[in-house]
Amino acid sequence: MAAGEPGDLGVYSFRFLPQKTFQSLSTPQTTSRLRQWSMLGRIEAQAFGFDQTFQAYRKDDFVMAFFKDPNVIPNLKLLSESSGEWLTLGFASGRLRKI
Repeated sequence: MAAGEPGDLGVYSFRFLPQKTFQSLSTPQTTSRLRQWSMLGRIEAQAFGFDQTFQAYRKDDFVMAFFKDPNVIPNLKLLSESSGEWLTLGFASGRLRKI
């Protein structure tokens, strides 16, 4: 297997799972607490799958691979501190892109 292919022990591959929902974020109790802490609308959960068994001793490799993965960059949403708008991670262009 060539380096960088899925299953290679040196590289993790990720996939965005847009259909995954997090019901716990929309319960009345959670919504009330998020509103109380001024976080309602300022937090969102996203799911990504990966192709290898997670090994704690490789956590640094895992995190670096996640933020560099071509399936993560256009899909991972971040809340802009300055504008309050949701942006996508855009390492490819060197800046964040507005959604």
